[in-house]
This record gives sequence, structure tokens and C-alpha cells, in this order.
Amino acid sequence: MTNNLTKNLFLFLAVAMMAISFVGCKSEVDMKKQQRAFYVNENGHLLNKKGQLVKKKGEFKLERGYYVDNNGEYIQRDIDKKKEKINKTVDNTKDKLKTAATNTKKAVNLAANRSTESVKNNFNELFNTKAVGTIYPLSEIKFDPKSHRITKFKKEDVEGLAASLKDHPASRIQVQVYTADAKTKPENKKISKLRAELVKDMLVTLGVKENQISSKGMGLPTRDAAKAVANAVEVVVEK
Repeated sequence: MTNNLTKNLFLFLAVAMMAISFVGCKSEVDMKKQQRAFYVNENGHLLNKKGQLVKKKGEFKLERGYYVDNNGEYIQRDIDKKKEKINKTVDNTKDKLKTAATNTKKAVNLAANRSTESVKNNFNELFNTKAVGTIYPLSEIKFDPKSHRITKFKKEDVEGLAASLKDHPASRIQVQVYTADAKTKPENKKISKLRAELVKDMLVTLGVKENQISSKGMGLPTRDAAKAVANAVEVVVEK
């Protein structure tokens, strides 16, 4: 989910920046074109093409081929003043978009890290307090109903648990999986055992020592039928 959000964010920003850049190119002020819009009459005043007074004699000068006022500022047409204002607005929008992109990316990364960190902190507390027997559900792990294949899991849950186990090499857990997907109790027991082993293998792949994890297929126990129907995956603190 985090990766999709990031991809969608930057796709949107790419399109937005392209659109803004196009507007910016169209609104670039061409100073030479500006200067051709003015002329000096017989009285020495600067007029625009409509014959309207722009600057009186003595209020402007020609500098390196451009009309400027006494402060050295280029004399602009009204339309170019509007274009300049548009350009400033565009630049401000670009800056805001860049800032938003940076802040959103940081927020997405922070949210992901906080989620992993929170799971890790939960297990750190259990291991530090020796909370043997405590059950921690990994409710986001889902399986193919016809096999032991994992179809969905929450990365932050698994990585947080793995990180805590690696920080507590003396701690031990048992992965317990329930299921009612099969037709008979023995089949439920078998498939849940395979699923529990698969979760264990996933943690070992992330760097956890194999002797820190045991696995158990719970099948469809009568007293925990609801867990079996829900295909519950639980972590039990053993040490």
C-alpha cells in the first residue's frame, strides 16, 4: 500500500509539473518583443503602439537597446506585467508542489517506519518482561484456502517481529496457525502445520535464528472453532 501511494503521488506530481512548465514557457517575457512595442514621438515622449503615453521625456532612456526607466528597470507593456505576475505564481506553485512532494514522501516513509517500529516495540516489551504465554495475533496474514500458500501479509508486522527477535536472541516464540479450510480434521491439522512452517520460514529468511522459532498447526480444535474459521495466525511467547 505504501509503495502504491508513493508511485501515485509522484505520477501526479510529474503530470502537474509538466503542465506548469508548459504554462511557464508560454508566459516567458520576451524583452526584445517588448521594446518593439514602444516608440519615441517628436516631443521625446515614450508611447506604446496605441499612442498612449508610457513615459515622459526625461523619465526613460535607451540602454543597450532596451527602454528603461530612471531606476534602470525595463519598461514593460501591461500584458507583459501580467505575464510576469503569472510566472511568479507558477514559480510559487512549483515550489509548493516540490515542498508538498517532499513532505508527503517523508510522511509516507515515517508512517511505514512507525508501523514496523510499533510492532517491534510491542515484542520488545513482551521479551523484556518475559511475558511467557502471551498471544500476539498476526491477523493480516492470509492463505490460499486450497493450500498453504500465503496470499497476503502485512510487511510491517513480519519485519517488526523479526527485528525484535534479532535484538533478543535468547527469546523464543511459537507460531500457531488455525484453519477450517479442509474437509476433515486430519487435513486441517496438516494444512495448518504447513502454514505455520511457512510463516516460520519467512521470519528465518529475514535473519531470525531458526532455533528461536517453533511452529504448530492447530487445525480445527473444538474450543477454538472461531479461530479456525478465521484462519488465525498467532505468535505465542515461549521464553
